[in-house]
Amino acid sequence: MAQTHQSLTDYVTGVEAWRQDMDRQMRAPGPWGWLAIVGMYPLKLGENTVGSAPDSDVRLPAGAAPERLGIIRFQGDHGTLQVTCDEPVTVDGIETQTALLRNRYEPGDMSVVRVRQVSFGVMQWASDPYNVRVWDANSPKRLNFPGRAWFPIDPRYRVVGEFTRHPQAHDFTVDHTGGLTQELENIGTVSFELLGQRFQFAAMASELGPDYVWLLMRDGTSGKATYGAGRFLMAALLNDHEVDVDFNKFYQPPCAFCDYTTCPMPPWGNVLPFPVEAGERYPDGMR
Repeated sequence: MAQTHQSLTDYVTGVEAWRQDMDRQMRAPGPWGWLAIVGMYPLKLGENTVGSAPDSDVRLPAGAAPERLGIIRFQGDHGTLQVTCDEPVTVDGIETQTALLRNRYEPGDMSVVRVRQVSFGVMQWASDPYNVRVWDANSPKRLNFPGRAWFPIDPRYRVVGEFTRHPQAHDFTVDHTGGLTQELENIGTVSFELLGQRFQFAAMASELGPDYVWLLMRDGTSGKATYGAGRFLMAALLNDHEVDVDFNKFYQPPCAFCDYTTCPMPPWGNVLPFPVEAGERYPDGMR
């Protein structure tokens, strides 16, 4: 992509700012910081005990939370928390003894329960059962994280692609890292040329909204310098038919860093047959 010196400088500055923001998100002390996750516990219908005691159904970090915080009465997609400890416990910032806990996809988003530096909430993703995900701001993984690592910014890896929208979006089945499958929303295709080769990949709806498409891809670095299941790219639409395919923003999914989540894997056709040494890589010494 031809650029003036000034526009290239602005571009590099923008990518660096984006990367810094991605690092801040990864390091967040609670929802949704992936490094702070210390547990994921499936919910059963009826009563689920919560606390740091070893026999708790939802196990909070030892020494970081009360042994017996309370009970979640789970009703199938959300639950009611009954606090039984003497310590202050908040739900969405309000100290409480009893509260309805919304799940991640209900209006108002997930209710966030906090005690000391620990937080938790009701989640569900793909084929996972409803569960409680637990975050600890003092997680050793979070405190010792060396930072997200990136290949040098290279303008050759930024190209304009052609977006062809399907007349109607449809479900697209992909494998996920938990060993099962999940459905993504396939909204069209993106065609582009990179390093002299032409590609056409399936494009999914993006969580960033209608101005973006989501590309899930593998390349020659997968399983070596980068996460084996592939990397993600949220590509901005430039207009109805063109998309900014910027591999300098090619990033690793949460599963590359966190044991308590599952991630969709790229469609089998979304493969670049050479190493794309752009975007995110593993930090040195981490695989």
